[in-house]
Amino acid sequence: MKSITKIYLAEIIYRCINETISLHREAKRNSFYVTAFPTATDEEVLDFVHSIPYFDVRLKDFLLGQLIEDTIIISQSWELEFMKKTRLWAESFEWLHGSYYYLSDAHLDKLRAKKMSLSLPY
Repeated sequence: MKSITKIYLAEIIYRCINETISLHREAKRNSFYVTAFPTATDEEVLDFVHSIPYFDVRLKDFLLGQLIEDTIIISQSWELEFMKKTRLWAESFEWLHGSYYYLSDAHLDKLRAKKMSLSLPY
């Protein structure tokens, strides 16, 4: 068990996004960002957090600074699951192509039924 901050988790997200950000930008035709910003912007990180279907609302709120807590206690398995789900979304068709059309309510309900949403560890 270790204590971590939202900044630590945001850095994990940032590293994962940067591996595929150029594809995401090309799909959204954001050529300005390609030349002006070689890495993901804060706006793109926020878009990623808002759109990821693998995090529940409380985890998203923690990442966005909307909870009182500044730190949480996590296990190594929770951290690995966070990394896995972050990478899964960063490499997904929906994220890469900037199209969340495929994230229908039926698809999201199926993810929830399979308990694919990661929540805060408490």
